[in-house]
Amino acid sequence: MKKRLLCLFMGLILVLSVFLTACSSEDEEEEKKIDGAQTITMCVITERKVCNTDAELAEYLKNECDNDKNSAKYKEMLKVIETYEAVEAAFTKITKESRINVDLLFYTQEEYEQKLTKTISDAAEYAQEAARAERALEKYISDYQAAYPEENYPVSALTKSFYSYFPEFEKYKDYISQADEEEETGNVEDVYQADKLGVKELVYPETQENQLDIIYVSGLDMYRKYIDNEWLIGLDSYIASSGKMLNDYISGSLIKGVQYNGSTYAIPNNVQIGEYKYMLVDKDLFDEWLYNNEQVKTVLDLGNFLEDISNSNPEILPIDATFEECIGQFVWYWNIDWTEDEFGDNVYSIGNGNQFSLLGSLYGDAATASRGQISLGFNSLFTSPEYRDIYLKLKAYEYNGYYATEGDTRTNAAVSFVDGDYTIKASMEDNDGVYTDKNGKEYYAYVVKYPEVDEESLYGNMFGVFANSTNVSACVKVLTMLNTDSKLRNILQYGVEGVDYTINEDTGVLTRSADTLYKMDIRKTGNCFIAHPEEGLPADYWENSKNQNNDALINPLLGFDFNSIFEEYDTDLDYKLWSYMMQYTAQISAEIEACEDIDELTKLVSDEKSGLCVTLASDPLISVEYEGQIYDNFPLKLSKLTNKTYNPADEEDNAGESPYAVYYTWMQTYGYIPAGE
Repeated sequence: MKKRLLCLFMGLILVLSVFLTACSSEDEEEEKKIDGAQTITMCVITERKVCNTDAELAEYLKNECDNDKNSAKYKEMLKVIETYEAVEAAFTKITKESRINVDLLFYTQEEYEQKLTKTISDAAEYAQEAARAERALEKYISDYQAAYPEENYPVSALTKSFYSYFPEFEKYKDYISQADEEEETGNVEDVYQADKLGVKELVYPETQENQLDIIYVSGLDMYRKYIDNEWLIGLDSYIASSGKMLNDYISGSLIKGVQYNGSTYAIPNNVQIGEYKYMLVDKDLFDEWLYNNEQVKTVLDLGNFLEDISNSNPEILPIDATFEECIGQFVWYWNIDWTEDEFGDNVYSIGNGNQFSLLGSLYGDAATASRGQISLGFNSLFTSPEYRDIYLKLKAYEYNGYYATEGDTRTNAAVSFVDGDYTIKASMEDNDGVYTDKNGKEYYAYVVKYPEVDEESLYGNMFGVFANSTNVSACVKVLTMLNTDSKLRNILQYGVEGVDYTINEDTGVLTRSADTLYKMDIRKTGNCFIAHPEEGLPADYWENSKNQNNDALINPLLGFDFNSIFEEYDTDLDYKLWSYMMQYTAQISAEIEACEDIDELTKLVSDEKSGLCVTLASDPLISVEYEGQIYDNFPLKLSKLTNKTYNPADEEDNAGESPYAVYYTWMQTYGYIPAGE
């Protein structure tokens, strides 16, 4: 390439003078341009098939309509395109106030990732060729300036001559200049064009071939895949500048939750997170016994009340729940299972924390059961006085017949548990802890579990920026507007007001037009909290959801996966030891079930010489089965399972990793260790 460029320089001297003369007035005009005008693409999910380009329409005509332009299906698609183009026009009218033109690309969920992956592949190839063209241009200019330093020709003239002699690179010209200007100034320069009346109008750059900017991301697997493939760009520095307002509109638990390896690669859509679990205590029954509702926090505080109900009102069910449901409000039980894949490797899964195990961790205050605030340690539970107290109290309820049983005929309950949204909490806070249900019945209500950010609410619906985008600042600005500007937000979700939907001025309730062809899922189009509530929902629905999200906690295990860790570090769990642990747990469970009353169970659990509180404080001798053989007095290495810093290499242990050490290392790596631990 260098020889080819150098051999042209002598022949270009005369030609360059022509370019320089022609450019002089243009250079003066360039000085007057205002930075800012950009065109970006934005991929969004629609509930209806849309043809975004003429090529897509031609393909649709051929494959879906048998090339019949008079078919009802084809005519309907033309109407759909017209509807969606009107929405895009309304959307970009707002973004153009910030000198950003947005080309909306609508895809159904079914076709989205396949089309996006192809576009990414094509865009990457295009960017690679553009980079090659840019290197050739830089080399051309550098070599010419080195050969003729006295000429001092402007770069713009040399650039024009380059494309004149190398037209195969001209298709990348706008891409290169746009990228250079973004890098240097954070913007691209505006161009104005006079209309027939002489009024100057801002001209927006055309989209480039396979241009990809804002993309919709759905699910943790897709998120990780796109980050690992370097298809998403880190947004933290952009959020700190052009996206500052995002922190005021997006739930903090969501923003923190989507960080991957310490960086933010996508903006999650604000959606309602999870549900509360409430304990409802029948107010009339509670007041009858003159108890103080302010002294109650959990079901553990209701022992005397439940005893009174059981003794005086046998037709009333004391607790409409099971022992397992109640103790699950206080403790996480570790249960790990595995299967072999087709290659003979172990694939691990973690239980939901409800199935009894000898190893686990107490939650403590329900309001702190969140990642970074609690460590779900592999603690030997029966050695903990606090756990024994909770366990025996709730087991006493079981022996006393307080819980619901299969076929129970008692219908009215003194205490019950319900899943619900923020409205119950709002009601109890406004009425001294009293909640009134739709039937007018009053309860003292208590939050026993807060909404929990799960994988779906966190990673289910996000927008990121393609790594090869030359318009990252503009992308973040549009995403900021989408999450802070209710007018723009409602256009993308519902279309054009007065055409696709109407709003009742008195109630604030939305009604879609009967004939609208525009259909979107509100979770997939941005911040739900600044959008009109969907049809059938009260006007304050999203305001309540916002308050609910402010209470939301992050699952302590969100993002943790034995499989990905073992794959990355080429190691494995000591699954045989864990198998022995499961066998021993089953043996202890059988002993617990054999206890006939609370006194016998208390002795099994708390006896200072032979109780579980003692035997589980060290490595007990147990009976295990291995490859069909029973081994008595087998030492169960609880010291390995309960040691968060256990290193097999230090112990000359070739059996595999301790699950606690793997989990604790993960927390250390990502900064999830609770303060003070």
